[in-house]
Amino acid sequence: MWLLSVLVWVPLSGCCAAETPGPPRLCLNSTIIPNQSDITMMAGSAFSLSCHGNRSVRWSSTALGINWSSQTQRVKSANPRHTGTYTCGYTNQSLEHLNTSFHLYIKDPSDPSTVFVTRRRSTFTLTEGEDFLLICLLTDPFVTNLTLQRKDGRPLPPGMNVTLNPQRGAWIQDVQVSFRGQYVCSGWRDGKQFRSSPLELVIRPLRHPPTLSISQTNFVRLEGELFEVTCQASNQDHFFNVTWTHRGVKKLNTSVSRQLVNKQLIIRSTLTVSAVSQKYGGEFLCIAHNEGGVTVETVQLRVLDRPYLQLYLYLQTPTDTNAFQVKEDQYANVSSMVVKAQAWPAVNPSNSSPAITEKLIANISNERNESLISNRCRVDVHEGGDVRLTIVMEAYPPVKHQKWMTPAYMSNTDNTVFEESYTAGEDRSEATLLLRRVRQEDQGRYSFHFSNPFFNGSQDVTLLIYSFPTVAITQQNHSLSCSSSGYPRPTVLWFVCLGIQDSCMNDSSSQGIPGILTSQEEEEVRTLLPMPTEDHVLTVECAAFNLRGRSSGVFHHCPVRFHSIYTPVLIGAISAATILLLLLLVVLHRWRKKPKYEIRWKIIESTDGNNYVFVDPSQLPYNQEWEFPRDKLRLGAVLGSGAFGKVVEATAYGLGTDNKATRVAVKMLKPSAHSEERDALMSELKILSHLGYHNNIVNLLGACTQGGPMWMITEYCIHGDLLNFLRVHAQDLMALTMLTAEDGEGAACYKNMAVQKARLRSDSGISCCSEYQEMQPILSPGKTQMGLHTPGVSLCDLMMFSYQVAQGLDFLSTRNCIHRDVAARNVLLTDQHIAKICDFGLARDIRNDDSYIVQGNARLPVKWMAPESIFQCVYTLQSDVWSYGVLLWEIFSLGKHGNSISLSHLTPLRSLSFSLLTCPGKSPYPNVAVDANFYRMIKDGHHMEAPDFAPAEMYHLMTLCWSLEPTHRPTFKQVGEHINRLLLSTCGSSGCHSPEPTYRNIDDRREEEEVPEQTLKPRAAEESGHHDNRETGAEKMEIIYKQT
Repeated sequence: MWLLSVLVWVPLSGCCAAETPGPPRLCLNSTIIPNQSDITMMAGSAFSLSCHGNRSVRWSSTALGINWSSQTQRVKSANPRHTGTYTCGYTNQSLEHLNTSFHLYIKDPSDPSTVFVTRRRSTFTLTEGEDFLLICLLTDPFVTNLTLQRKDGRPLPPGMNVTLNPQRGAWIQDVQVSFRGQYVCSGWRDGKQFRSSPLELVIRPLRHPPTLSISQTNFVRLEGELFEVTCQASNQDHFFNVTWTHRGVKKLNTSVSRQLVNKQLIIRSTLTVSAVSQKYGGEFLCIAHNEGGVTVETVQLRVLDRPYLQLYLYLQTPTDTNAFQVKEDQYANVSSMVVKAQAWPAVNPSNSSPAITEKLIANISNERNESLISNRCRVDVHEGGDVRLTIVMEAYPPVKHQKWMTPAYMSNTDNTVFEESYTAGEDRSEATLLLRRVRQEDQGRYSFHFSNPFFNGSQDVTLLIYSFPTVAITQQNHSLSCSSSGYPRPTVLWFVCLGIQDSCMNDSSSQGIPGILTSQEEEEVRTLLPMPTEDHVLTVECAAFNLRGRSSGVFHHCPVRFHSIYTPVLIGAISAATILLLLLLVVLHRWRKKPKYEIRWKIIESTDGNNYVFVDPSQLPYNQEWEFPRDKLRLGAVLGSGAFGKVVEATAYGLGTDNKATRVAVKMLKPSAHSEERDALMSELKILSHLGYHNNIVNLLGACTQGGPMWMITEYCIHGDLLNFLRVHAQDLMALTMLTAEDGEGAACYKNMAVQKARLRSDSGISCCSEYQEMQPILSPGKTQMGLHTPGVSLCDLMMFSYQVAQGLDFLSTRNCIHRDVAARNVLLTDQHIAKICDFGLARDIRNDDSYIVQGNARLPVKWMAPESIFQCVYTLQSDVWSYGVLLWEIFSLGKHGNSISLSHLTPLRSLSFSLLTCPGKSPYPNVAVDANFYRMIKDGHHMEAPDFAPAEMYHLMTLCWSLEPTHRPTFKQVGEHINRLLLSTCGSSGCHSPEPTYRNIDDRREEEEVPEQTLKPRAAEESGHHDNRETGAEKMEIIYKQT
């Protein structure tokens, strides 16, 4: 019965053992605790812990103040050191995954020092490189912002990686020597900081084996030569040794030196062999050892009984290994050179790749007292790929001189055609020639020269490039000659078939005939085929074949009678085609000669001497705030018109800060303008907006670029351009000069008080007034008659115009802007006689303006241009200074040919003295045509004579502006300062600083009368706007620019 019970119990117990038990149960004070729970208790509380399971169980805990003696643990009075994680698990390690745990916090509010509990031991000794858990357990779960800090408050050491867990402590990874010191755990609760007791880390440095270095590990020496090598060892641990060993030599001669650098000991051990022999061949070992380990470096010495030289040629293609074909039969043994038949050595150049062909081309020693080596080979390659030729030399003594030589006709700019590279070692040298994208013209002989104390020689590589055959058929008397060239040398066959056909090779009745060979060279062959005697139309084809492919040429043999039918038709067709081609060329030439509009102003982006890089105006930004409503513009009379556009007088409402009317000028394109002209006008708009405001340039006020044609709104200058203004007022200055001369005698002199009133259309597009009125007595400047101010022009006015133009050009130069057309026609005058610089190329008919001379495809103002601009097409800021000098000449010659004033009432003596006061103004270089003589005069440095109204100082300034050397010309800033000084000395303190005009147009209202009536409907508003514009024009412009 007992045996039966045992037999039954054994299998049942096996079944139970096979079953996996459930997780053990944790009980706190007889209450089952869920797995991974957090429980908080107060210090002094009693508690009991028990663990139950289906197998044998065990306890473990991270608490610092508890020892386990049984399955059930009872604590009568808890304290903060009982804080920790309690884990219950089976004693079987394979069931560890079933462990059950909870974390217990024991806090004592009465003792703040127990917020963190640590080990009773406060110093921890660690080894560099290990990871360490610094135990500081948090007893109060409501403490937050946990950190690890230095005790003295300094920041943590660089590289210290800390992970802080309130239930375990601070985990420090990869401890370093720099981490040594005292640390505390810190946390915050209710605005109060709590810190643990300090914990000190002592870090022992990890001992490493010494570091060894040898500059060279492979040496070759001839018997009897000196051999010396140095082994350098270093380590922070100063207790290490360095030794040399050799398996064939017991005693070695060494010398040792020591040096301390940055707390590291450096030992240099030098091995010296005064005269090497065969027993020293092999490996030398440099051994350094300390407590951390042993380091070994190997030096290989090869001892030779005689010098040697081995040459290897490596031929490399980028991808195709078949691109090279080295002709082995071309290897030659010149000057008794020994070429040994042996297996190729296992060496590869530094740039080797699978597409490399390697050949041993020389293997010699001085056993036969040879010194001169010469060899050659041929390399065939395909066109278009890179070719790399590498000569590897294994020699001792080492090769000291090596150089690739290319054919003399090859030029190499920036290594774009070929590139050389050289390396040299103890007994191995490499020389590489890289030919980039080889072409037919790269064929030729490439030579490599080398030498050392025992050997010198050269290696020639003839490079041949595969090429398609070419075919040329010529008729010679009663035979046809076919010349074909290509590489490899092509094979030539003749094919003959009946009729006119594209090819005879597809004709089965035609078979290839070799022909008669007349000449044969390396890459060219010529054959001859007698002409057939039959009176039939035949097609004769010459075909050439080589490895690259096939080419052919066709000749049609036609009897004379056959030609006579088609000859007149062919001649007629050729004649008609020739006539059509000539007509097309004429039309194309006329189209290219048609002038195209472009803005003359250029913005400089960068400079290199006199080489300027200009900004592309189309790339400049355009601010949409310049947009002005079209419905607030009322267009008026046309002020100027050119080939591409026009300028129109207009009234703008609300242009400034109020809704008053402002007289403006609007530049627009004609309907026939092309896209190029539209782009040019947009570029001019962007340039003006980029330049910004200045009182002496015609400023941009707004633009209409959307919803219709493009309009550019600029300031309106009532007196038009300076050129016509000077022409109209020329007699004022001359009469004023006569008045000054006659003041002492009281002679009555008369002038036309309103000679400027008649409307005269200037080429600038801005009108000025001039009409005949009865002669009235001349008044001194500043005097009035019948309440009107005298509109006379004085010498001070001319100097003032010169100063203002200089100021405007100086502003353009500060904005890196070159004008390129500085002339009186491009300077406008406001109602206050303020000169403003502009560019009216759009509205000027340059085709009918003799100031612009045709040069190439452009019309240029040659008489105003600097020599470098005329002859070299170079435009700089200094070339604008030259043009400014011509403008000064225009100003002081009063702008045009004048009519002499009648001086019949003066005595002959007086007539003689004032003979020069007839208005002598002329265009620049008067009576000189723009021809070869003119250009020669400019090159020779000839200047125009002084104008009659120019003071000596002003003419001197003109000659400075006309210096042939651009750097000798003054800047516009210097010009302005010079004229300002002249104004102060000549015209008094009012000079150029007085903002008030000394003159005004006494009949400005006549301008108003000539404007079409429909353009001036809001009359009162415009009158008000004009008045405001006269008084506060500059201020209003500044406001507009600030707003945009």
